[in-house]
Amino acid sequence: MTVLFSPLGLAYGTLYSAILSVRPARVIIVTSPQAIVNLHTAVDAAAFYHTKFEVETHLLDDPLAGFREGRALARFLAVSADGSAHGDNIVNLTGGTTALQDCVRSVADILRAEHKPVREVAVVDRRAPAEQTRRPLVLGELVEVPEL
Repeated sequence: MTVLFSPLGLAYGTLYSAILSVRPARVIIVTSPQAIVNLHTAVDAAAFYHTKFEVETHLLDDPLAGFREGRALARFLAVSADGSAHGDNIVNLTGGTTALQDCVRSVADILRAEHKPVREVAVVDRRAPAEQTRRPLVLGELVEVPEL
């Protein structure tokens, strides 16, 4: 089973692109109370093209400085990962605030330390920022982030 871990900020095109590029069975989203309003827009649009995935959402109360909260959540989320030899855990590093990104990146670090399969990716949208804002639901480019 493929599990996608992703932050979600106010710009929701990265989540849409990550779901369509990865085609996961399960999406675990870390977001904020302010950005959760964009969740259904991104997920519903992605579900039009990729219909078979579950969504699980977690909120950080302080998406700007909630690093302690995010790392505690990361430990919890790492337990949700697929640890099987056939599983694929993909961590999207793009979207949301630095604290949201740190949370999902911490999931990758924990999984790697536990010798579980994990890949890190980034979604790149090469369009001008104004165009990204005007039309957020355009498929971006998925870039594999190499291991150190």
